[in-house]
Amino acid sequence: MERLRNKPAVPLVKLDWNIEGVGNALKNRDIVVIVDTLRFSSAVVTAVAHGFTIYPVADQKAGRDLARSVGAYQAGKPGKAKYTISPHSFLRAGKDDVRKVVLFSPNGATCAASVKDEDLVYIGCMLNARAVGLHVSALADTIDRNVTLIAAGEQRAIDTGERVVYDKMAAHNVFAIEDYLACGAIITNTELEKNAEAKFCELAYRSAKREIKGLMLGGFSGRYLVQHNMREDVDFAAKLNVYDVIPVVRNGRIEALSDWRD
Repeated sequence: MERLRNKPAVPLVKLDWNIEGVGNALKNRDIVVIVDTLRFSSAVVTAVAHGFTIYPVADQKAGRDLARSVGAYQAGKPGKAKYTISPHSFLRAGKDDVRKVVLFSPNGATCAASVKDEDLVYIGCMLNARAVGLHVSALADTIDRNVTLIAAGEQRAIDTGERVVYDKMAAHNVFAIEDYLACGAIITNTELEKNAEAKFCELAYRSAKREIKGLMLGGFSGRYLVQHNMREDVDFAAKLNVYDVIPVVRNGRIEALSDWRD
């Protein structure tokens, strides 16, 4: 891959947010890592580590059509579908099951679905933080591109005092603590210069490293999942460096990068 002109001598790691951040980073031809910890990224990393190909979609109806055309399962709601946004659904796959799944989410999948074939985009979270950090660091140095970590965020939530309820009328995403922490975990494993936002994110992760699970459980997404009897997804997503796999987004699908150690 040829080197780009007019790039800094030392590649930079940056931090940005949700779909707008993805568009800006790709416009600048940055290497991008999409981080949507609860639960898109954790589900994708787990699925790809177990041999699945994931087709991310931003629209559920289009997802149904795509699933039929490629012979894939369409992920659905936990408890109602074989595969879901929960990483545990992929751990329960049968030996002979078809390992192609169309997966929708309003945050991470929507970001991934916007990727074009020429873009360099990966999926990261706590589960593969070291692998992703090392890979993008080496790649950025080789091809002289900056790296942008995307904290995908979450739909705006309302704390009623008793429960966390998501506002379906909200048209924008907001900060998600678990994405910020996972971005910090990945940034920690890079050997590149960092802008102020990325450096602060790394410092926040290092400071909170011993409290990751508690912080994730205390955030809006974590509390929502606990209230809906899905605490196991939060506990699992808080684990660090479980997998040595790097999901890459290309040609409308997400699969394992096979040669990243070379």
